[in-house]
Amino acid sequence: MSYRRDFTIGLRETQDFYLTLAMGRWWKGIFGFGVVGALAGLLYTSQTALPLPFRAAVSVLTALVGAVISALVVAVSTRRKVKEQVSRSGRASYVQETEINGFGVHVSVGKDQAKMGFEDLVRVRETKKAFYLFISESQAWILPKKQMEDPQAECAQLRGLFRKVIERRRLALKG
Repeated sequence: MSYRRDFTIGLRETQDFYLTLAMGRWWKGIFGFGVVGALAGLLYTSQTALPLPFRAAVSVLTALVGAVISALVVAVSTRRKVKEQVSRSGRASYVQETEINGFGVHVSVGKDQAKMGFEDLVRVRETKKAFYLFISESQAWILPKKQMEDPQAECAQLRGLFRKVIERRRLALKG
């Protein structure tokens, strides 16, 4: 029960991580903008002679437009902010040496080293692009799937490992 790989964490991986966080925080707001869009469509068509199915379709369409526009604003804003922060830090990318074994997660970045037992991880979340091992609510070690030698096999190995050592309520895995 051991996994080891070096990952290069750059702007794209950092942006994807913070976008995941932002969408998690903003999903209610995005839904709310969708509801506002639906109400606007309903109000604009309520005093017309248009048939009910057409008015309903307009409401659904304006709900989707409201939700999509608000999601795009969150995405573009988040990506821009992360890009500015990365350029200000002067550290465009770094190599994250990651080892996961029976004792927990061991990560080295340059001369900095960190160890964390599985019980201390806040949660583990898998997206289509990466695994995020949260060390706090807003910080995580990133394991990008594109950088895995055999993504399908390695993802299955990681899922199996995490399911054995982390309770289900702290896991959000895809497979």
